[in-house]
Amino acid sequence: MNVPIIDVAPLLRDDPRGWREVEQALLDAHSTIGFSVLVNHGVPRNVTNDLFFVSRCFHALPEAQKMALRYGANLRGFLPLNTSTLSRSTLGAARKPNHSDSFVVLDDLDASLRDRWADSTMGGHQMWPQEVAGFEASARRYRAALSHLGMYVAPCFASIMGLPRNGLDRYFTPHNPILRLLHYPALPQRSPDEFGSAPHTDYGCLTFVAQDDVGGLQVQAADGSWFDVPYIEQSLVLNTGQVMATWSRGLIKATPHRVINHPDRDRYSIAFFYDCGLDTPIAPLMPAQPACARCSEPAKRYGDHLDSILRTNYAFTA
Repeated sequence: MNVPIIDVAPLLRDDPRGWREVEQALLDAHSTIGFSVLVNHGVPRNVTNDLFFVSRCFHALPEAQKMALRYGANLRGFLPLNTSTLSRSTLGAARKPNHSDSFVVLDDLDASLRDRWADSTMGGHQMWPQEVAGFEASARRYRAALSHLGMYVAPCFASIMGLPRNGLDRYFTPHNPILRLLHYPALPQRSPDEFGSAPHTDYGCLTFVAQDDVGGLQVQAADGSWFDVPYIEQSLVLNTGQVMATWSRGLIKATPHRVINHPDRDRYSIAFFYDCGLDTPIAPLMPAQPACARCSEPAKRYGDHLDSILRTNYAFTA
């Protein structure tokens, strides 16, 4: 099985015919596999390359310097090796922690959200590694570029669900962008239940991943087998998460995926989660056929959904 490659350039120049072709390609990919590879996406090469460079520099720092930026009561800063265990996953609990470490960047909460979410895993203030020149600037440039791309891609999914092109805009105003700089150390003797990232589905809306040429990202097929996501230079892997699946009543898939550590090469990737606002209700947006009795149940807000999962899978401090 192959992950479809989609040229999204028409979205950036607002080509009506091309826009419809991209929408159809996204529907074909994300209603079946749940993954696609985006090319000609408009994110400048130097913006991506700069962030890969500072990420490698950060992960090469002495452990003591990285631990000074360790995450605490919220998901900001350094997540050390083997500190995240997918205890709560759509595929069951992982037996071992993820053999990876990362640095997470969150926006400071908007003033309208602080009272409700200040004590959540999304609260707090961002820490930055001062030892790596240009780290903060590179992260901010990349986050801005990916947020801009998300604003072009999300309307396609709104249209797929039968909504107006701007039908999801209010759920992303403000949105909740999460940037994660991931490092998967080489693992020469990997046990069958040991992963860089254990099998899971993503929690939110749209995930854009820039990956290096080491490989290891795999997607689960309908028959339970696993296949590789190809590396294409300067492309972005897109996968859809649990919120998009709920909004679309399952038309759009949140597909299990995992990362296998390479036996003798470190792997680096950049994950950008283009997610809806914390106060967004997580409930179907497409009409039910037939009418669904559960539609009257109160909808969980995205912030509660995310906070509950993160607190289960990560060892937060008070």
